[in-house]
Amino acid sequence: MKLIYTDDHREHAGAKEMRYDQMIPMSESPERMDLVIQGLADAGFQDIVKPDVFPDDHIHAIHDPGFVRFLEVAYSLWKKEFGPGGFATAYTFGMRGMDQVPNESVHSMLSCYTFDVCVPIVAGTWKAVRSAVDVALTGSAAITAGERAVFSLCRPPGHHASGDLAGGYCYLNNAAIAAQFYLNAGIDRIAILDVDYHHGNGTQRIFYERNDVLYLSLHARPEDEYPFLMGYAQETGACEGENYNVNLPMPLATGWHDYREALQHAISRLQAYRPDVLIVSLGVDTYKDDPVGGFALESEDYLRIGELISLAGLPTHFILEGGYAMAALGRNVGNVITGFEK
Repeated sequence: MKLIYTDDHREHAGAKEMRYDQMIPMSESPERMDLVIQGLADAGFQDIVKPDVFPDDHIHAIHDPGFVRFLEVAYSLWKKEFGPGGFATAYTFGMRGMDQVPNESVHSMLSCYTFDVCVPIVAGTWKAVRSAVDVALTGSAAITAGERAVFSLCRPPGHHASGDLAGGYCYLNNAAIAAQFYLNAGIDRIAILDVDYHHGNGTQRIFYERNDVLYLSLHARPEDEYPFLMGYAQETGACEGENYNVNLPMPLATGWHDYREALQHAISRLQAYRPDVLIVSLGVDTYKDDPVGGFALESEDYLRIGELISLAGLPTHFILEGGYAMAALGRNVGNVITGFEK
């Protein structure tokens, strides 16, 4: 399997995040990618391909141009006010009852275009975010050209980003941009299977009223876990998108037995839908020791996840999302791909 990867992500580093009552170093760090690359190499996957560069039109097909411009200029505006170093983050957030009209103030932009304190912006953030899109689209181009499966090693991840909001370590939605690429290429039926521990609220929001992308998400119950406000089972889509959104929330401490049942149900929905391409938003923060997770999967379970995904029998585009248990991260990702390729 080809691995699409670039070192451009490394400059998105050095910021901190708020974790409930603590300010801590970002769990979403460049070191994650080193561990993933090593874990894949240990599993025998070393065919690394550098991404091509794609025009911004592919981004604007999913994301509001004003939002994209904000991501591009936010740090330079922040630096003008506070000097170099540090990181830009919102002080307030737009809410009901507050007019949300972004202007040239970096504070206004941050308030309007982010929804939490987990998307700090440093000098190299835009370069990393933009290159992650190219990593995703290079994978899409490969699948469109006939590859059976590819893995886009995107960093930062994307599934919490909606059309005009960044949050949860996510700035642009790599999986959604990839899905739109397929549709624009004339591939009619796309499915996204999201196995990250957290609900992909951004992906759901982007496609919620559309019937050209089936979105299925396995995740922790929103009553218990981030993003808290979305991911309920009754959210099945709206308007033309009714029944094209499938949420499979599970309680904290979920282990393999119950997770397998949910994944098998998702695979059966995939097989009934019969998409032409499957995108897998691959998060391994379902691991038992993940610092931002709450499930109880073992490393061996990721082999089984890969095996079950392969049963769908579809051209499959893996796109990296979360996973923060550093000691096991590479092994867990490698196990998914090993299981899939058996």
